[in-house]
Amino acid sequence: MSYDLLYGRAGFLWGALFVNKHLGDDAVPKDILMPIIDAVLAGGRAGASDVEDCPLMYRWHGTRYLGAANGLAGILHVLLHFPLPREDAEDVKGTLRYLMSKRFPHSGNYPSSEGNPRDKLVQWGHGATGMAITLSKAAQVFPNDRELRDAAIEAGEVVWKSGLVKKVGLADGVSGNAYAFLSLYRLTKESIYEERAKSFASFMYDNAKSLASANGYSLSQGLAGDSMPLV
Repeated sequence: MSYDLLYGRAGFLWGALFVNKHLGDDAVPKDILMPIIDAVLAGGRAGASDVEDCPLMYRWHGTRYLGAANGLAGILHVLLHFPLPREDAEDVKGTLRYLMSKRFPHSGNYPSSEGNPRDKLVQWGHGATGMAITLSKAAQVFPNDRELRDAAIEAGEVVWKSGLVKKVGLADGVSGNAYAFLSLYRLTKESIYEERAKSFASFMYDNAKSLASANGYSLSQGLAGDSMPLV
C-alpha cells in the first residue's frame, strides 16, 4: 500500500479522523491508528535516505510528488492532525521547510513533483493550493514559527492570482482552491480570506454546469466537489 492521501495510508488516517470527529474519539481507536502513523513516518524516513535536508519523502508510482493529492503536502497535512512525539514533529517541520525551499522564485507556486520545472498547476492536487492548506494547519500546530504562517499567506496569494481555474471538483477545480482561503481564514481570522472564499464560491455557483466535465458528479473532479465549500 502507498502512503499518499488519495490512495494510501494517509487517506485511511484522514478517513478515521472524519469518523472520530462525527462519531466520537474512539470510533476508530488509537491502537489501530498509531501503528499506521508509525508506518507512515518510517516509510518517509526510508524514502528520504537519499534526499539531502529532507527528513521525510515518499514516492507514488516511482515519482516524488510534492502536492496534496499524491505527495508530501497531503501526507504532512494528515500527520499534523495527530499528537506527535517531539522527534516526529521536528521531522514533519523539517520536511515542510524542504517543501518551502522548492517554491518557484518568480511566481511563488510549487512544483507538482521533485525536479519538475513546469510552473502551471494551481489546484488542491498540485501546486500552491495544497501547500496553503497544509501550511495553515502547520502554523496552528507550531504557532511560534512565523515562517510557516508567512509561507501559508504567500501561497494563498498565488491561489488568489492564478486559482480561478475553469474546472470543477475538489482536486483540480475552483472549489478546492476556495478551501485555501477557508484555511487561511481559520488561521488568521482576517475577513479578506472569507471574502475571497465567497468570491470563488460565487464563481462556482454561476459556472458549475457550464464547466462540468465527463466526471459528472464525482467529488474530486465533478459537481459533488463544488458543493463542499458551500456547506
